[in-house]
Amino acid sequence: MKTLLLLNIFLLCATTLISQTNPQVVTDAISRRGIPYATIKVVNKPTGTYADSTGLFKIITDESDSLLVTCVGFQPKKAIASLDTVYLNPILVNLGEVNVKTTKAKEQIIGLVEAKRVGTFYFCGNVNSEIAVLIKIPDSFTYYRIKGVKFKSKHENGSSLLRLHIYSLSKDGTPDKEILSRDVMINNNLKSNGQIDLSQFNLIRNDRVLFVGVEDIKAYTKLDTKNLDECIGIGMTSEVNQDLTYNRSLKDPKFQWKQSLFGQKRNGKPENLMISIIID
Repeated sequence: MKTLLLLNIFLLCATTLISQTNPQVVTDAISRRGIPYATIKVVNKPTGTYADSTGLFKIITDESDSLLVTCVGFQPKKAIASLDTVYLNPILVNLGEVNVKTTKAKEQIIGLVEAKRVGTFYFCGNVNSEIAVLIKIPDSFTYYRIKGVKFKSKHENGSSLLRLHIYSLSKDGTPDKEILSRDVMINNNLKSNGQIDLSQFNLIRNDRVLFVGVEDIKAYTKLDTKNLDECIGIGMTSEVNQDLTYNRSLKDPKFQWKQSLFGQKRNGKPENLMISIIID
């Protein structure tokens, strides 16, 4: 009788828990190619993961779970957790027509990269979260071109894997729509001066507020977090008496943006990541 009861319990668990023996894959719906480093979040649960460089991922879920799958340049998609393949549709970019003054504006670096550094936040490929900094555009720029992003960085060649994001402002004051049309991996593009060139995107904007985000991707890598040379560090400053740094984590069931990432203040002022954008 006890054996039969244990067998029933085992069968019940087996039908409600899906532990994929073979990896699942995130695929471009048009090209049918795997999408590298897509973000996979289990909806309403404190778990998630990232696809590897070929789009493959493994995650343990319940039968009733659904996944929110996202990646820069693709439309987000909710899918049932048991699917072997999740197809994402590419976002078709329509630049349209923008009337811009013919007089060339002087290049400016807007943000916190030139502030006084009080510490360093290290991205080591194991945070499973995204951090974004609010940047206000001066009123003197009606339209502007985003030429690049600049970080107060350390160990630009670290093994950790970071993805760049640029967002517009939502109605509730948090990051909203992605502006970049394709992935920019910070490791492969970060120069020794902490700068990433974005001029090839031709990003002409008139937003008064933008968010620059850094997504820390684990992607099946095992990293010794004690070896900071393998991590990419971004400076922190407390010169601004305002919380400008937001974060969201795969460990948050709602996957919502929140402020006060660092949980501490220096001299009564919040700490913010030292990130700027370069515009003209």
